[in-house]
Amino acid sequence: MPTKPLPIAPHDDVRQRLMQEAITLFVEHGYAATSVRQIVAAAGVTKPVMYYYFGNKEGLYLEIINGISQQFDQLIAGMYATSGSVRQRITDLFTGILDSVQDNRAVVKLVYAIYFGPPQGAPFVDFNRFFDVILGTVNDLLTEGISGGEIIPCNRDALCWSLVGSHQIVLEEQICRTTPRISREGIIQIVNQILDGVAPRTNNSTFEGVDR
Repeated sequence: MPTKPLPIAPHDDVRQRLMQEAITLFVEHGYAATSVRQIVAAAGVTKPVMYYYFGNKEGLYLEIINGISQQFDQLIAGMYATSGSVRQRITDLFTGILDSVQDNRAVVKLVYAIYFGPPQGAPFVDFNRFFDVILGTVNDLLTEGISGGEIIPCNRDALCWSLVGSHQIVLEEQICRTTPRISREGIIQIVNQILDGVAPRTNNSTFEGVDR
């Protein structure tokens, strides 16, 4: 008895194409209003092909979110695995996240739409985790910086919220505005300016021309 061929389109990029078209449709029309028929038509494949790769629309959505989540987790793990100054690691963390957001702008826009808008029947994803992990990671770094003398004793929680809050505003600029008003260099300058205020003081150190 001949084996029935799997319902796979002959293109290596079909899986990625399905995901990309789904992201576009989810962002433009919302998760609930986007049908499987629309997704497969946009991707130029049939429903069985999509079902083969993702099972259903929910599986496709979760695969999209899982992709950005894996990138995020790898970035956090890499930050903990590297050495260097606390200032440099916070800068690397923030610019790394910013780079990822810029590279995956449509997916992040989808996350924001689901998080801040109606759930639209989309499968639950704990989007709070992303912010909580960033907050916890920066808190860990600041604790290390204070104990190691790189940062003077201060209100660590306030410092952490100042850094993370500024970073979040920069990220929202990337999503909410067609032409963001702040760049990668901008977040570096923000981090430096905040941390300059809690850097150890020396007799000849100055900040903006004023003795500290």
